[in-house]
Amino acid sequence: MPTSLTKKGIIAASDKILVAARPALEIVSQFTTDFSADAVKPGTGVAVDVLAATAETFVKTSANYTHATGTIKNVIVATDIRKKSTFALDDLDVLEDETAHLWSKFGPVAGRAVGIELVKSVTGKLTRSARDAAITLGGSTLADFLALAAYMEKTAKIDPSTCVLLLEPSTHKTLCSLLTAGVVGDGGVIRGVAIGQALGFKAIYSAPTISTDSAADSDGKGKGFIVPENAIAVVNRVVKPLKGAVGNLIEYGEVTDEISGITLTERVVVNPDDGEAFWTSEGLFGSKLTKLDANGAATGAPGYYQIVVA
Repeated sequence: MPTSLTKKGIIAASDKILVAARPALEIVSQFTTDFSADAVKPGTGVAVDVLAATAETFVKTSANYTHATGTIKNVIVATDIRKKSTFALDDLDVLEDETAHLWSKFGPVAGRAVGIELVKSVTGKLTRSARDAAITLGGSTLADFLALAAYMEKTAKIDPSTCVLLLEPSTHKTLCSLLTAGVVGDGGVIRGVAIGQALGFKAIYSAPTISTDSAADSDGKGKGFIVPENAIAVVNRVVKPLKGAVGNLIEYGEVTDEISGITLTERVVVNPDDGEAFWTSEGLFGSKLTKLDANGAATGAPGYYQIVVA
């Protein structure tokens, strides 16, 4: 995967980080994304365009080629999720050895730690109070799950193949038990797309961080959310250090995941007095519902739907 790092140990660890974080990256990449390695100050707002189109009958004197029916609005997504995972090393030489056993230990741990925070920033936007509607899951048969796609197509008037279905783990496992092994596979997150396509959705994932509140706090009757791909905007930028040899920074680089496009940064600083080096993996993210702009006006983007049980 593309990297600007130089030390072998850092490159090896960064690769492990993105592999470990990929389940998280795969989930969020299903939504509207604006990923970049451009450096911004944390908290900076990134404008994401929302396009809405309608069709009209051509009328030469009015509804002609100079009469616009589409709108372009934008929502501002703040890069306010800055998460990092740091490990202390007491032997700087290990940075030159990509075979050192500790890389395989803390690389995946750091990747999961950063990746899960990105998922939380997305799923935290999904609440019962902001949903467009609640859809009742009638039972635990395949027909009951297929009815969710039918609701989106017939009632919500949204193509389910453009929607991501996020299910709390028990409900997700119930669904998997109804499908063939050829669809479910070995449990890898990439199978979320295959499972989704089997039911007419863009993707279906187990989402342990979603809210299960339905009609009241902690009632546990919320079983998931159906989220159109453009109902949530996710942005990714990087935080860069000052140019040149500044302070105790001895290594900095960016690593981009070729599947999702997300970029994480890695840096190493040293404390020469203590003979320690500190290696950090960092991500700067933001997410926002796109249905309303900053003024509360509709943008033309869809909302999302909650799955509940009686």
